[in-house]
Amino acid sequence: MPARVPLDVDLEDRLLYGLTPMRLAYAVGASLAGFAIWSTPWGPTPLRAAAASLVIGIGAIVSWGRWRGTPADVWTVDLVMFALRNHRVTWTARRPRIPWFKPTSDPAAAPAPAPETLAAAA
Repeated sequence: MPARVPLDVDLEDRLLYGLTPMRLAYAVGASLAGFAIWSTPWGPTPLRAAAASLVIGIGAIVSWGRWRGTPADVWTVDLVMFALRNHRVTWTARRPRIPWFKPTSDPAAAPAPAPETLAAAA
């Protein structure tokens, strides 16, 4: 007796509202983070509402968002990998520029001694 092989074996599983397990975790995590921002009394109510809405909105975009058939989290990973591979970030330590502060231990900041001229030495 011949058996038929299902054609949708390579598709991702959909758990709830058409979300894969990872994207469902994004939605749940963003909802919990938004609720935590709303619940803590760190600022006025409109500011907390805006911050919570922003976090929940970003979570919804990452969970359900697609552009050209590619999920938003894949676009984010691709963008970060592109930036890391094509742009070099260098760290240069700079001293703070405070006009009233003049360090005395820095040899570059100390005035250079006046050079002796050949005529004075003769």
